[in-house]
Amino acid sequence: MKCKNSDEIAFFSEMSDRQINACEFFNSVLHDSLGKHLGLKKVMISYFDTQGKFLSWINQNGILVDCEEHPYRKFVINDVVRHTVYQDAIKDRLTYFNVEPRLYKSTDVINCCVAYDNSAYVRFLEGNFNAHYSLNMAFGINAYIQVVFLKSLEEGDFVDEEIQELKKIYVYMANAYKNFKKHEQAKIVSNIQSEIISSGEKAYLVTDDFMHIMSYNKTAQNYLKDILGEDIIEQFSTTTPCGWLPFLLGSNEDNISTNHIKTRVIKDYIFKIYTHDQTYSNGIIDRYHWITISKKEEKDTLDYFGENLPLTQAEHKVAELMYSGLTYKGIADELVVSYHTIKKHVQNIYTKCGVQSRFQLYKWIENNR
Repeated sequence: MKCKNSDEIAFFSEMSDRQINACEFFNSVLHDSLGKHLGLKKVMISYFDTQGKFLSWINQNGILVDCEEHPYRKFVINDVVRHTVYQDAIKDRLTYFNVEPRLYKSTDVINCCVAYDNSAYVRFLEGNFNAHYSLNMAFGINAYIQVVFLKSLEEGDFVDEEIQELKKIYVYMANAYKNFKKHEQAKIVSNIQSEIISSGEKAYLVTDDFMHIMSYNKTAQNYLKDILGEDIIEQFSTTTPCGWLPFLLGSNEDNISTNHIKTRVIKDYIFKIYTHDQTYSNGIIDRYHWITISKKEEKDTLDYFGENLPLTQAEHKVAELMYSGLTYKGIADELVVSYHTIKKHVQNIYTKCGVQSRFQLYKWIENNR
């Protein structure tokens, strides 16, 4: 494999565009670009969740989502290369911010265990891709994306010169992917902040599912300092996991479905924890959380709300769905109306009930059932 400079420039230029304009980064467009610009036509992109469960793959035939008939399903337990990639990624805490080349040549991995030519891995490659050798690139959280380059027995194994070229390609793709994720996360966090502000909550923070604090305001910071002490400020980071967030968010098994909330009371503070799932066509789901914080004593002046104006039938339905934990978008989807219609209903509900936040509305509903 040897690429002309003009071909590399065209590919790298396309990577630069993708980091800003793409809706999904590792997809069929990237797959086709590797073939069009670099002549790398024997390529497969595989997708997993962050616990290592297989989701789908893309090759020259398009995307194939996991199903009973999927050729990878019976082989996954014997995929020594994938298991090695995954275990290394967990050990190294791999995220989408990694740009150091992570390449795995199948003959290096498998010859440590058995004779390569007689391995189940080779039988799988030959049976499904007419290939004998592979070189795997690992990207993203716990290596949940693999770009796999394939060669036939006649073409021979990957040599040092090819590996150096592929390392260069890895660095360009990894940097473009890192910038794509930063751009995407900024949009997601901005949308979540808009919803929080619309809800009237005064203290909030936004996190991803890997214990990074993506955004927060000063009031939330002060509340957390009151609970956990001054040192808490040092743990507000977008790149370093926060030590106390797992306690607040709970375990994976405790996580709730999108658009619903869970409540935790710590000292005199009430935490409402929402989820936002960013889903992709390949089956990957990136989960974010937004957390609002309120003081108990701030919410105890609600006994007179029984004399407020009655709610219309539509407003009553919206209020009940808010009480059950749905976000504005979740309510709009449930009632099949626009997001702006829900915002208007919420404004009317707050006015009629004499409340200024979602928590006050919960209290009002509890007092008037």
